[in-house]
Amino acid sequence: MNDAPINAPACDIDFYSSATIADPAAAYASMLSLGPVVWLNSNNLYAVCGHAELVSSLRNHEVFRSGKGVSIDDSVNKMLIGSTLNSDPPQHDATRKITFNPLSPKQIRYVRDQINSQAQQLADEMVSKKQFDAAAELAPHLPLTIVRDLVGLGDYGKDNMLSWGAATFELMGDPGERRTTAINNLKNLRRFLEDPATLDNLSADGWARRATRLGIESGMEPARAAELMRDYIAPSLDTTISAIGFGMMLFASHPEQWAKLRDNRELMKNAIEEIVRLNTPIRAFTRYVSQDTQVADTHFEKDSRVLMVFGAANRDARKFPNPDAFDIERKTIGHVGFGQGVHACLGMNLARLEMDCLFNALADRVERFELTGPVVPGVNSTIYSLASVPVVAITS
Repeated sequence: MNDAPINAPACDIDFYSSATIADPAAAYASMLSLGPVVWLNSNNLYAVCGHAELVSSLRNHEVFRSGKGVSIDDSVNKMLIGSTLNSDPPQHDATRKITFNPLSPKQIRYVRDQINSQAQQLADEMVSKKQFDAAAELAPHLPLTIVRDLVGLGDYGKDNMLSWGAATFELMGDPGERRTTAINNLKNLRRFLEDPATLDNLSADGWARRATRLGIESGMEPARAAELMRDYIAPSLDTTISAIGFGMMLFASHPEQWAKLRDNRELMKNAIEEIVRLNTPIRAFTRYVSQDTQVADTHFEKDSRVLMVFGAANRDARKFPNPDAFDIERKTIGHVGFGQGVHACLGMNLARLEMDCLFNALADRVERFELTGPVVPGVNSTIYSLASVPVVAITS
């Protein structure tokens, strides 16, 4: 993958091993202890993990490019190139302008009442049960009941969005024995996008139909315009589900932070940012190096790939003192849990809104949460999530 002489501290962490996927924070600490840029022996990759170094690299999109894909696997990149995530300006700007509109702060307010209503009902249901799994039962509810309908892919697309998104993220990294399943799911998505009948089955007022229509009106061929639907499939579900589940684990483990939030709801916005900082749903993407360049003391050769480790940057003590602590009053400005630069997360405003509505609804009802069993990590080579967070809701 990279044949250049190694000119950064060598790190023995396997970024895609089961152990690292289960506990990425430990890996981030090991990487950062060596320096802001490390060489991953097991993955044959340079990794940018320091906060300042990562931010400057992501903002330099002319050198660190996404247009040749952001997976570590070039065979996968060939299947994904052309989506907004896997493109560079000006193509990136043209497609993002189309797909971002319904997700902009101005437009997202129109779905607040709908999301808040569902959040209130969900909170009532969970509190009535008292014991529930915050990762398996609570976290997926709003994305799967609200967002899928807003995107409007039709019944078949709606039923498969979660598996398609998970497969896309799996193949950004090294899924190991899960690769065959992920490839098959991605091919299924490919067939869906290429099927002429798909356009006929899109919801009339859904985001997918709107994006496709605007793409065609801008001069795209219908098949190319249909590709715009991919912008809503991967980013709109997995990352939000991940952050909600992780946030619930944090609040159950740190009841004093939940008490602060209940007493002062003005802390909600910052609490959400702190959750996303610590969770960092997308652990890392790569960038293609378009010319010889240097980051910190490390030289990167043209045509190499470099891993941008968002999760490590968010735990860099140079930016966030005592970085592993959960503090909803922390100054979180500058975290990269939603990315950075032109490729900042398309759905971050929607994710923030869902978390705001849900945590407020729960804070109105629940005095504290307590863990009732072991927290079980999820398994995906790119998304860091929790598969199980069993809790009991204490209301008095």
